[in-house]
Amino acid sequence: MVRVEETGFGYIVINGKRFDHDVVIRTDGSIEARKKELSSRYKRFIGHTPLGPEEAIDLLRDQPEIVIIGTGQYGVLPIHEEAEKILSKSGARIIKLKTPDAIREYNKLSLKHRTTALFHVTC
Repeated sequence: MVRVEETGFGYIVINGKRFDHDVVIRTDGSIEARKKELSSRYKRFIGHTPLGPEEAIDLLRDQPEIVIIGTGQYGVLPIHEEAEKILSKSGARIIKLKTPDAIREYNKLSLKHRTTALFHVTC
């Protein structure tokens, strides 16, 4: 069982391990670094690496029932318009919250539902 314990600016603690970068938790509980390179080409238009369409597709690869997006400590993570469309058409329940709130939702919902989560750990 995966448990997200805490987050602060620039980090997140999952099952006692500190990560100093954005992470994705898959439906099987595996934890990986966020694949920002899938969205980096959109950074020049926005000034911040958004959640892009290719990254949205990657979040859906395990066919989750729920996708939780932690949008950062202050809720600043931009989500590209095409990524929004892909997520909304997926049939999964999409939850977007500031990262501290998103971890609370993840800890509750992942106990009963196939859940994928992306947690942005800075702004």
